[in-house]
Formats: sequence, structure tokens, C-alpha cells
Amino acid sequence: MKTIWDVLKAPVITEKALRLKEESTRDIRDSKNKKTIKRDRQVLAFRVAGDANKYSIKNAVETIFKVKVDQVRVVNYRGKSVRRGRTVGRKSDWRKAYVTLVSGNTVEYADTI
Repeated sequence: MKTIWDVLKAPVITEKALRLKEESTRDIRDSKNKKTIKRDRQVLAFRVAGDANKYSIKNAVETIFKVKVDQVRVVNYRGKSVRRGRTVGRKSDWRKAYVTLVSGNTVEYADTI
């Protein structure tokens, strides 16, 4: 049995992940009904262990950050082929999880980058 610290490896701090985090809390304007829709369900991205399932990811995020998780989406990435001179190799496969928090809960990381 893995501990919660083995499930979450690192936060994914890329332009796409930071943009998704910011857009998930930004209000949007409904042009049809002329109303402003408030969105406050923050989306976070984490690099997770290869054998971690959605339930273990949810439990790890709730325990570490003391927040409530609404939804977990998991994406598997294949490792790229790389060359080092004549030798052809491969980078290892990895897994990323998009965690959506319940409205009202926020986690502050990567805001100063």
C-alpha cells in the first residue's frame, strides 16, 4: 500500500496548467441571458504515480491540502523516443491528474512564478 506522499509526485507548473487554474475561477458572461456566471471550482494539475487510481489521488489531495475534491481526471502520457548519439532510447511513461475542487475551496501554489 502506497502512502499519500507516494501518490502525488509533483504539481504540474506549465503555461497550460496555470491558465487552466486561472480560467477555472474567472467569471464568465452569458451573452444569451445577459448574466454573469460565477465559476469558483479551481482546477489543479499534478504528476502522479503510474499505478495511482482516482480514489487514491482524491484521498491524497484532500489529506495534504485540507480541501474537498469534486472530480479527478487522469491522463496517461507515453514516453518520447530519444537519441543519445547512436543509442536510441525512450523516456519513461508518466501520468497526470486534473483535480477539480468543490466550489469555495482553493489551493495557492505557483502564484509567484
